[in-house]
Amino acid sequence: MEEQVEKLGTIVSIWAHPDDETYLAGGIMAAAAELGQRVVCVSATEGEHGTDDPVAWPPERLGRTRRWEAAAAMAVLGVADHRFLGYPDGGMAALDPEEPVARIAALLVDVAPDTVLTFGPDGGTFHPDHQTISAWVGAAWDRAGRPGGCCTRR
Repeated sequence: MEEQVEKLGTIVSIWAHPDDETYLAGGIMAAAAELGQRVVCVSATEGEHGTDDPVAWPPERLGRTRRWEAAAAMAVLGVADHRFLGYPDGGMAALDPEEPVARIAALLVDVAPDTVLTFGPDGGTFHPDHQTISAWVGAAWDRAGRPGGCCTRR
C-alpha cells in the first residue's frame, strides 16, 4: 500500500463542498500526508446552503461551521494546505466557467501535482455542484498542460 501511495506523488484534491474530500479521498490524503507527500485540498464552496433548515442554519453560520469542521478534518488527515475558492454553494453551475477554470488551472500550474483527485463527470451523486467541479477541473487540467501526465479524461 505504501508503495502505491508514494507513486501518487504530490496530490491536489479538488471538491465542491467541504466534506466531499473526507468521505471520498480522506484515506488517500491521510496516507500520502503521513508519508510526507505534499497534499493540497481545495473546496470550491463553503457548503453554506447544505441544510434543510436555513432558519436554524443561516448560510453565514453554516458556512462558518463547515469551514471549522473542514479544518478539524484536515487536522485529523494531516493535510496542512486546505483552500477555499468561495463559489456559491448550489450555484456553481450557473457561473461562467472561464474564471473558475482559469483559477484552478493557475493552481495546478503552481502546485504541479502528480495526481489530481475530484469527481467523475456524473459527480458521483449527480449533484450539479459535483458535476460542475468535475467539468471545471477537467478543463483546468487540460489548460494547465495535464500535470501528472499519466491519464486521459474519460
